[in-house]
Amino acid sequence: MNFSPLRFTFGILVLAALAIVDLRQKGRSATRWREYAFLALCAAIAMLYGILNDQATCRISWEYFYYGKDLSLILGPDTPPNPRALQLQALRIGASATWWAGLIIGAAMLIANNPSRRGPQLPYRRLIARLPAIIIITILCAIIFGFAGDQYFLNNISPDFQNLAATNLWRPHRFMAVYGIHLGGYIGGALAVIYSASSIIHERRGK
Repeated sequence: MNFSPLRFTFGILVLAALAIVDLRQKGRSATRWREYAFLALCAAIAMLYGILNDQATCRISWEYFYYGKDLSLILGPDTPPNPRALQLQALRIGASATWWAGLIIGAAMLIANNPSRRGPQLPYRRLIARLPAIIIITILCAIIFGFAGDQYFLNNISPDFQNLAATNLWRPHRFMAVYGIHLGGYIGGALAVIYSASSIIHERRGK
């Protein structure tokens, strides 16, 4: 999903408007604004992770972004590309690749916390307390897969990766390490969804 600051801002404004309407209609019993605020927090944390991750990885392997993400079409033919221009594009990619993941994780947590017979809902502070663990899971998976990429354990995923190693093209150890970091981040995010939802359900049943 491509990240557009205009669309993102418009979406936030729409959610804020709906939350204000719900708050004015229901007063202290309104809950929608809390849900929207929680989703916005999850998206913001995910975007921050994506931005910091890509700012680090574009310094490890500019080739991964220049060739792997087709930034050559934007940055021009000079290689290595201008560092500041590369970092700016990496920021854009990092934001666009992660904000929706934050929404998915937040939505999964809210769904697991919906009113049901499994037990009383958890307060939002209990949901927020799970966010650091989700970040840790994602980072650990990124580190593990980054190491696997550097050691060429991921080369069998694609013949193109095998060719990179065989021809020593694009500093392949660095390229594959960054590929592994990004792949691990997505896998870690998926595990985080499972963890967050299951832990909420488990805690509610224990109450």
